[in-house]
Amino acid sequence: MYLLILLSFMLVTFVLVTQAVLQVAFRRSLKVNQRVKVFMDMNGIETVTKKEKQVKQTPRRVTRVTNKAKNLIENRLTKETESELDRKLKGAGLAYRWTAVDFRLIQVLVTLLLFSFSMVLVLLGDGSFVTMVVFSGALGALGFYYPSFYLSVKKRKRVEDVQRKLADFFDMVNLSIEAGMGLDAALMKACRHIKGPLSEEFKKALDEMRLGKSRREAFKNLRERVPAEEFQSIMTSIIQADQLGIGMTTALRTLTERIRDHQRQLAREKAMKAPVKMLFPMVFFIFPSLFIVLLGPIVVHLVVNGLG
Repeated sequence: MYLLILLSFMLVTFVLVTQAVLQVAFRRSLKVNQRVKVFMDMNGIETVTKKEKQVKQTPRRVTRVTNKAKNLIENRLTKETESELDRKLKGAGLAYRWTAVDFRLIQVLVTLLLFSFSMVLVLLGDGSFVTMVVFSGALGALGFYYPSFYLSVKKRKRVEDVQRKLADFFDMVNLSIEAGMGLDAALMKACRHIKGPLSEEFKKALDEMRLGKSRREAFKNLRERVPAEEFQSIMTSIIQADQLGIGMTTALRTLTERIRDHQRQLAREKAMKAPVKMLFPMVFFIFPSLFIVLLGPIVVHLVVNGLG
C-alpha cells in the first residue's frame, strides 16, 4: 500500500515537473503567440496554434506554482550568479529563450525529478537507507550540474562552428562589397547562403539596427554574444574600421587572410597533438594485439620444444 501511494505521488510529481519545464522552456514563444492572437482577434481573425492550445490546457495551479518558484529563486539568486548564468546562456546561444532564473529553475526541477526517481528505484529494490541517501544524492547532484555541462558543451560546439565558417563568411561579405553592395546588404547575403550560429547572430545584429540601434552598438552586442576570441578581435577591427572610415574591402581582406593563417596554425597544432593522443590507444589496444600475433607462435614453439 505504501509503495502504491509512493508510485502515485511520483507519477503526479513527474507530470507537474514536466509541464513546468516545458512552460519555462517555451515561455517567451508562448507569450509572443498570445500577443499575436490578441492582435489578430482585434482585427476579427481567429488563429489558434498548437502552442496556444497547450497554454490553455496548462493547469492554472502549475502556472501559479511555477511563478512562485521563479520569484523565490529570483530573490535568492545573487547578482554575481545571475550575471554568470546570463554570460553562459549568451555563450550557448540561449539568451533569447531562457533567463538566468529560468535556467536555475530548470536545474532545480531536474534535480528534484532525478532525486525522487532514484528514491523509488532504491525502494523497489529493497535497498537500505544509506544506499537510498547516497544514490539519490548522487543522481540529484548529477541533475543539478548536468544543465551547466550541457551549456558548456553547446558553447564549445557553437564556438567551433563559428571558427570553422569565419573565413568563408567574410570572404563572401568581401566579394559582395567589391561587387558594389553595402555592408549591411553584404552581411544579409552571406547570412542567407551560409547557415549556422554565425549567420544567426549577424541576423540578430541586423535586426537590432533596423529597430534603431547604431551599427557600432549592434556589433558590440554581437561581439559579446559570441565567446570566440578570434571572432571578438575581428569584430573589434570591423568596429574600428567603420568608425575611422577605413575602406571596408581592405579591412575585410586583411581579416580573412588573418583568419586563414590562424586556421592553418590551429591545424598544425592539432597535427602536433595527434601522436600524443594516439599513444595511449596504441599502447593499450594495438601493441598487445601485435605482440600476440608476432610473439605468440614463438612462445608456442618454445613451450612445445621445451616440453618435448
